[in-house]
Amino acid sequence: MSGYKIKYDFCKKNQVVKLVIICVLLIIIGEIVFSQTIDTIILKEIVINSSRTETSEKQMLRPIQIIDNRNLNISHDNDISTALKDFSAIDIRQRSFSSVQSDISTRGGSFDQTLVLLNGINLSDPQTGHYSLSIPIGLTNLENIEVLYGPASRTFGANALTGAVNFISRIPEKNALKLDLSYGSFNTINTELGIDNVIKKFKQNLTLSFSRSDGFMKNTDYNRTNVYYENNFPIGRVKVKSMLGFLYKDYGAFSFYTPMYSNQYEKIRTGFAACKFSGGTDLKWDYKIYYRALVDEFQLFRETEDYYTQIGGNWINFNTGDTVSWYQRHNNHFTNIAGTGFNLEKDWRFGKSAIGGEYRYEQIYSSVLGNDVEPIHNGLYDKSDDRKNLSFFAEHGYYSEKFLFNAGLMIYHNQKYGMNYYYGVDVGYYLSEKFMIKTGVNKSMRLPTFTELYYKGPSNIGNVDLIPEQALSFEAGAKYYISKNSYINLNLFNRYGTNIISWVREENSTVWETKNLTELNVAGIEVFAAYRDFKEDFFVKSINLVYSYIYQDKYAEGLESKYTLDQLKHKFVFNLSHKIYKNLSADWTLNIFKRNGEYLFFDFDQNAYTETVEFPLSTLLNSRIYAEFNKFDIYISGYNLTNTEYFDIANVPAPGIAVMGGVKIKL
Repeated sequence: MSGYKIKYDFCKKNQVVKLVIICVLLIIIGEIVFSQTIDTIILKEIVINSSRTETSEKQMLRPIQIIDNRNLNISHDNDISTALKDFSAIDIRQRSFSSVQSDISTRGGSFDQTLVLLNGINLSDPQTGHYSLSIPIGLTNLENIEVLYGPASRTFGANALTGAVNFISRIPEKNALKLDLSYGSFNTINTELGIDNVIKKFKQNLTLSFSRSDGFMKNTDYNRTNVYYENNFPIGRVKVKSMLGFLYKDYGAFSFYTPMYSNQYEKIRTGFAACKFSGGTDLKWDYKIYYRALVDEFQLFRETEDYYTQIGGNWINFNTGDTVSWYQRHNNHFTNIAGTGFNLEKDWRFGKSAIGGEYRYEQIYSSVLGNDVEPIHNGLYDKSDDRKNLSFFAEHGYYSEKFLFNAGLMIYHNQKYGMNYYYGVDVGYYLSEKFMIKTGVNKSMRLPTFTELYYKGPSNIGNVDLIPEQALSFEAGAKYYISKNSYINLNLFNRYGTNIISWVREENSTVWETKNLTELNVAGIEVFAAYRDFKEDFFVKSINLVYSYIYQDKYAEGLESKYTLDQLKHKFVFNLSHKIYKNLSADWTLNIFKRNGEYLFFDFDQNAYTETVEFPLSTLLNSRIYAEFNKFDIYISGYNLTNTEYFDIANVPAPGIAVMGGVKIKL
């Protein structure tokens, strides 16, 4: 434990202790009450994909939340970030409206510290975590979302410092044609066409979607096009899954990265292809190969007739008369990711054992990020960098009727940072068929992104001397199964981070710089509860509840952090799904949250930072009312019905009340 200074501030917090006592009492009361009415519990045999060994939900020791298709289908928006915001303890910081751009963070970490995967394939962006959710998939393509809270380096490799989100795609079971059309606030239009095709054991689906909006204020407009194709088929005894996706997205980025120049704009093009093979009975195996590319152009001054036009060496806004001479060109980047990996798993008398490895190559061409190279692509890129990452994994799990054990190790090598290893051990015990207690310790790490290393701009400066950040996390928790569909889950955690990377600045400075903070200790509590066992004739269908509390103890005196230290301190989410009349139903999501600390308020009229403001307690209410028919559904969705003024990110305005109405055709 050298290098980790343990703090006990978390235990001294009376409000946290009270929360723990309340949660434990709820579990005990539930054990007493429900044991009188439920004699046998048949748990869902959901196979967890976020593990090296094949693990059922009952055997999973890591804190994991499964957002299944029942919840995904009632989300008020067909956007993956909105579903995560509405049903999990994850901090989703949405810039602008709907699926424009969102940052994802777990347990008080930054948006670069949570790994994003699709069917176990790492799609996180090495340039910046801002693009990690820029993947060409919507909720209709998903079977469920696995949210792994806490470190996951020993399972998924580098960069899963605080958590991981694994999107699991849906495999069609019959031929179907689906069309979703909607229109609403800000002249927003959403269209989606889905085709499912099943020919014996060959199962494929294709989804085409397009959305556009004028935006809720100036320079918040967007256009987005998605294409996703997947097929699943056997070759003898080998199962094959292939995936192909494209994303085209252009959007006004009002104040996204600095409020000093609010008329920003971004263009993103993403494509990926992947193939997975699996088989075996006595010795199970799987192999994957994948490629992902992302091209983006960031315009600090939006280049259109309504904004800025380049004349000679100047950028001129003819509407305002503003002239900028120091801005030379837009930032252009082209990132490539290619990887391959394998996993071998063996069930034997002493449990389940697995070994595996993965090679991942990351490369960037840029006009800003990297080392100087000969200009390519007609001079668009004159900088570049790459890195080669090699990982080896080993994991063993033992699962008896009462006692559960899982331990794993990752050995990791990078040509710049050398070799490191990351480990973890988790144990659990079933006090009864329905009540499990668990604890564990895991070590994790993250590499600096290319942006953190190399970026140079008027308000943000990178640092080539950054080193990987590391964390040691301790877990304790309990899970009580009310029935096969209902549960209460409690998690406690304490994470000790060293060399944590953050964008920081000194007081009265306007420039953010990346630095390795000496130490960052984080502690918290998470509560998840769901009840879905209402009688068929009862008007309530389901209830979900999520609460998280996070406390951070920083060691970076005199510095203000842009992302790391303004985590969600409190987040409370309540979901209610109920019937109204016959085939008419409604879903409600209440989201109450409070960020930690303060931020420097920027007055856009004065074009200057003016005062320090505390993040307020915010309340969002979303709703979806729908009528289901045989061949089609009609729905109307409302977002931020309380019309709350709030910031997910300091000085980036969020939309007020918005309403969308549409129809889903099912053939």
